[in-house]
Amino acid sequence: MSALDTAGDGESSGRCPGCGSVLAADNTARLCSKCHRDQRDQLRTPPAHLNDEFFETDDFRAAFESQHIGKVFKVYRNHPRHLRLFGKALNQELLGRWLGLTQAQVSKIENGKAEQNLETLRNYARILHLPQHLLWFDLSKLSRISRPKIAIISNTISVTSQSLLPDNSDTLTGYMLADSLLFENEGQIPKEALAANIRDTVSDLMLMDFKRGGGHTRRMLMHYFQDEVAPLLSWRYSDARLRSDIFGAIAETLQLLGWSAYDAGSHDSAKRYFGQALRLAQEAGDVAMTGRILSNLSHQANFLGNFGEALKFARDAQNITDGRAPNTVLSMFFAMEARALASLGDKPGTAKALHRAEQLYEARDPEKDPAWISYFNAQEIASEAAHCFRDLGLAEKCREFSELSMDPLHTPPRTLGFMRMVAASGSLAGGDVENAIALASEAIRLGVSLQSARYVKYLLDFNNSLQIKHGRLSGEVVELLRAHYPRLITPL
Repeated sequence: MSALDTAGDGESSGRCPGCGSVLAADNTARLCSKCHRDQRDQLRTPPAHLNDEFFETDDFRAAFESQHIGKVFKVYRNHPRHLRLFGKALNQELLGRWLGLTQAQVSKIENGKAEQNLETLRNYARILHLPQHLLWFDLSKLSRISRPKIAIISNTISVTSQSLLPDNSDTLTGYMLADSLLFENEGQIPKEALAANIRDTVSDLMLMDFKRGGGHTRRMLMHYFQDEVAPLLSWRYSDARLRSDIFGAIAETLQLLGWSAYDAGSHDSAKRYFGQALRLAQEAGDVAMTGRILSNLSHQANFLGNFGEALKFARDAQNITDGRAPNTVLSMFFAMEARALASLGDKPGTAKALHRAEQLYEARDPEKDPAWISYFNAQEIASEAAHCFRDLGLAEKCREFSELSMDPLHTPPRTLGFMRMVAASGSLAGGDVENAIALASEAIRLGVSLQSARYVKYLLDFNNSLQIKHGRLSGEVVELLRAHYPRLITPL
């Protein structure tokens, strides 16, 4: 042992790690008597001035995101700071003294079901000086929950009516842009007008999404959500119907944010937004919007080649609404089922689902339709049918319904771009290569302003089919692609 660790007269066995003073030879503790008294005094109450770094650990983040106060307790007790200062973790008995609980009660909280009583949660948080920005409830009692739990829908898990129910597992805390946002004055806009204002804005942005693609819309929608929509989640609503209406409008915003992310090619982000929108729509009791989000997930799964999952989502949309959605909305759900069945090569099933979609649309009552379904018209059904016939290899039917789906005066530019490419693919499948090239060339020229990864995928698929199936390239198509989409052209 070095001279730094012992006294010259042999009466000490080491130094106190707290202050560095020499320990007496008969001191079997780690600390000197002064540091031992300081530690005892320090542990009489929870430390009140912990800096932010104390809570910025992976374990703490996971505990707070679980929305389980017992997990927060356990991470708090085992924090490296305590191990460093006291040589061991804080025990449950000590934490219990701070909180007015027995050791057995602390153990039950840590290992049992999550505490739901808000006053109890607030009391624990205040005693332990837990920071507000990490909590899933509001210490100031302004709202029940400032950042609701959001179920995450993974790439491989289909949603059923049972799995839509709240669950404590696999959750995401928070709306990714809502952590510290609050209106400067909640009274500036009457709360009764908020939902309508949100829906009007989202409607305008949806029109832009149809016209210019998700790449354009997503950025504006993100700023709008961040600045004006997300803060509403932390407000207090004394009227349950008003709260449901506003949460429903926020679900519509997140739904469009998910759709624009999907169209822009950000599929993981899209699924997160759809998952968040799904939980909010459920909380708002908006059955039609819940079904719509499931149909969006079906659409995305089909695009990504997950056809079985796409079929499951489409049928879940039908089952979860259970006849409670307007006929126009139900018609869309059956169109999504038809798309999935066509991708699976099921001709009879596709025909049956398309027929049901047409029946429901013909029996629609526009007075009962939500505003967001206004885009779903006869041309849209024809568009869905054309996609189905393309995927089934029915070239004549594909061309026929592609033509029915396109109205140069009223069909949005992105939809026109899609349908020109579907028509081109149908012509190509039917052997009419020259017509296919002409349609594709027109689509490329007219779609250059679109920012849509889906549209680019249509171009890529057509280009590959032209090369692989027909062993040729069109000089016109190649030049247009090279000018506007150079990454799609493979150098010879």
